[in-house]
Amino acid sequence: KDYRYGWTPLHLACHNKAPFEVVDALLKAWPGAVKEENSNGGTFLCKVSPLQLACCIKAPFEVTALLLKTWLCYKENRTKSAIMSLQRDTTVYTEDVVKAPRSHLLALFKNDTDSPSPNEIMDYFVRIEMWDGVSLV
Repeated sequence: KDYRYGWTPLHLACHNKAPFEVVDALLKAWPGAVKEENSNGGTFLCKVSPLQLACCIKAPFEVTALLLKTWLCYKENRTKSAIMSLQRDTTVYTEDVVKAPRSHLLALFKNDTDSPSPNEIMDYFVRIEMWDGVSLV
């Protein structure tokens, strides 16, 4: 579909801090919208997905977790390059509730002694019931 600046209804909901139920309903209607990036223009100077947008505006953890879970359902997003693309906007991920899932995903592909072990990463994803995160470990 042709949306102004490529903003899908999911982009607009995330930008306007819509409640969890609205984001959930939009994802049920069009799960693939989670992968859509807006075009250059509008409020942001670069392309962003609804997940990146939710992180930028510090959406509640439940919304961000739902977007991340849905994003991880797509096989192409469970690759090193896709997950590492979440790192590109590190300045906008300031809330601990957003940093934790993202940092655990990134740790899977870093050879850093400060990173959590694979067991710690798996335990974390099990605790928050992010099963696609568990499958990556």
